[in-house]
Amino acid sequence: MASKFDSPVDVDADAAGLPGLAHMAIVLGTALLVLMLGNAHALAAWADGLEPSARSAQIAVFAHGVADQTAALGLDGPRAALKSRWDNAKRLRWDDQAVADAPHDIGTQLGEPISAQR
Repeated sequence: MASKFDSPVDVDADAAGLPGLAHMAIVLGTALLVLMLGNAHALAAWADGLEPSARSAQIAVFAHGVADQTAALGLDGPRAALKSRWDNAKRLRWDDQAVADAPHDIGTQLGEPISAQR
């Protein structure tokens, strides 16, 4: 009876001879690599938040190593640029808002004074 069952998710081998499971493994491996390289800073931040132990120390060393390598290769450039713009946006203030605890150059975003951005 089991031999008569046709599963709708069975995938036959393609012309190269790779079965569906091999295709899935390749796609997942590629996705893992792209996400790890693109989000290495987040991986390092996650590793910093782990409970201290020998295992978490190894994870943190690996995560920070990957983050340093992606930074050296310039792969974190888009994230760094977006974070910089977001930090500048968070520092924006209205003219009547107190900024006593802020540095003097807080009134600029992208090199323009706040009053010039209106």
